[in-house]
Amino acid sequence: MNKNKFLKTVNQTFKTNTRNCIVILILVFNLSSCNSKNNKKDTNEITENVLTDLMVDHFNIWVKNPKKAKELLTNIGFTAVPDSLSQIHKGQGTTGRYFYFLNGYLELIFVYNQNEFDKNNSIHKDLDFVERANFDKNGASPFGIALKVKEYNIEKIPFKKVSYHQDWMEENANIYAAKNSKKNLKEPSVFVVYPEIEWQRFETLADLKNIPDEYAIWREFYKHKNGAKKITDIIITSNDLDVKTETIKAVNGIKNIIVKKGKEHLMELYFDHNIQGKSYDLRPELPLVINL
Repeated sequence: MNKNKFLKTVNQTFKTNTRNCIVILILVFNLSSCNSKNNKKDTNEITENVLTDLMVDHFNIWVKNPKKAKELLTNIGFTAVPDSLSQIHKGQGTTGRYFYFLNGYLELIFVYNQNEFDKNNSIHKDLDFVERANFDKNGASPFGIALKVKEYNIEKIPFKKVSYHQDWMEENANIYAAKNSKKNLKEPSVFVVYPEIEWQRFETLADLKNIPDEYAIWREFYKHKNGAKKITDIIITSNDLDVKTETIKAVNGIKNIIVKKGKEHLMELYFDHNIQGKSYDLRPELPLVINL
């Protein structure tokens, strides 16, 4: 059972059981930790937030060495989804290594089939897969931000977009990528997912019991030895970034995420309001700082 089928089955199961009060809450990210609040106050280049109907669904980092990148995270106590159960993006030529949390997930995305990857990009020339996959050569941001729309309606997407359909998606379903992501490579790649693949969020670890018993193994992937449960802040830094584009203004209008200009490409993740007071800098192998 791959991740896409798992999510679809879980969605269907939860929808039929809502009258029995087995509900998966769609949570807005929690209030920022004190440390990230200080970071936000110091970021004077960020434009004034705008109101949107967007929320963060998940996020990804393009990597060249997925085995090493995965080990960096498992070595500090994160549980990874087994490679054998990891989603393969059929027809796209990519796959990922996944880390699940109660309110989102991190994907380490990479090219696994170059021929399929090249074929896909010869068809979908308006998308930025090639540029992002070659971040180490062209200086592009290696980060991706997957968004979801409240009360899904593509007309609510506040930036110019490109529709994208692939074999691994449901019939007649599309992801909508920010058109700007192809042109402004210093920006993170931004795209909007459709409801059937939106991440199902959980209030507490105890709520994992709502995952059907036939998929009970998936409950274990949310449990991390280092104690991480929820992502409470995301800060993405990029060099030569224009924070006034419509895409970045929309992202910076979402609570608990900031995209800002800085010296280098960097993602900072805060878990559980940084309650443990621990920090792990995974550079230079991975442009990621973890705060627990």
